[in-house]
Amino acid sequence: MVKQTIAFIVILMSTTFLESCTVNDYKVPDFTKDELKWFKPYYKTDTVIFVSEKKDLDTIIFYKSVATTDKIRNSGHGSYNTNFLTVPYKLTNGSYHQSVVMSDGKSIYDHNIFNISKSSPGGYNQFEIEFIGTIFNGEELSHIEKKTENIYYFDSKKATYDGMGVKNGIKDFTFDTNVGILKFTDNRDIKWTRKKI
Repeated sequence: MVKQTIAFIVILMSTTFLESCTVNDYKVPDFTKDELKWFKPYYKTDTVIFVSEKKDLDTIIFYKSVATTDKIRNSGHGSYNTNFLTVPYKLTNGSYHQSVVMSDGKSIYDHNIFNISKSSPGGYNQFEIEFIGTIFNGEELSHIEKKTENIYYFDSKKATYDGMGVKNGIKDFTFDTNVGILKFTDNRDIKWTRKKI
């Protein structure tokens, strides 16, 4: 828990640092505590194993949070700064769930469980949550069900998209803001749980 708290503080400091590097005219609003709660489990790269009721395995690498900034000057759309905070993940070879190969025949789709951005001026922001092809963004973010203080339930029937960029999609998943993904149900109605190590 101490490591998670320290990592959470580092993310906050990184966000502040990115913003302090900008000219005041292009200051980007801070990410809020409510937005940053989703990133707490991702203070380091971690490999997580999920096991299905049929004993299928998914080994997923969740990478640590990445903070970046982009500065655009005098483009056709004006000048602005954008801060990003992202958590990439990878479905490993041998896992039941796999990414779809792109039209070039060799590249696979990238996946980010969380992707948030805020821009100046005016503070335009975008937030997207994606797990095994189930994507929530925009208005559909309001369809996430809060079960307890830290537990949230995501139903693919209420998602913006489902089955995107993966061979076999899922019906739902449950997320703990202290741990990460706890469990999910695949399209066969098979339940998967996070393996305790």
